[in-house]
Amino acid sequence: AVSSPSTLSMVLKQWYQRRVREVREADKEIEEEDEEEEDEGEREERAYMKRLDAGLFTLQRLDYIILSVYTAGIGSISERVKQLLNLKGETIEPIREVMNEYVKSLGDGEDNKTNEEKQNIQSMVNQL
Repeated sequence: AVSSPSTLSMVLKQWYQRRVREVREADKEIEEEDEEEEDEGEREERAYMKRLDAGLFTLQRLDYIILSVYTAGIGSISERVKQLLNLKGETIEPIREVMNEYVKSLGDGEDNKTNEEKQNIQSMVNQL
């Protein structure tokens, strides 16, 4: 059981770093794979699915939470987020990349809810 906010912070940080590492490993595997017999669309879809299997979905959720907290307008929280990322040499840039990719994955958004979600996320990303 998690007993204190600092312990929770440490556990979340470790979990986040593991997801980042697993998705980066999947990216390397994808780059090394044989690209014969597939068109570009199939290859991109297969690569995206492999990244999701490697933990991209969880990473997107975590980045969404971090992005929401970071852009909440509370300077001390934003600074703490930066501080936690810097402990392991990370920056805010990978969060921007993951969230931009997530917005693209939402598609063209034929319904208002999807469009609203995309606009909300893009607005937060622009605040980074």
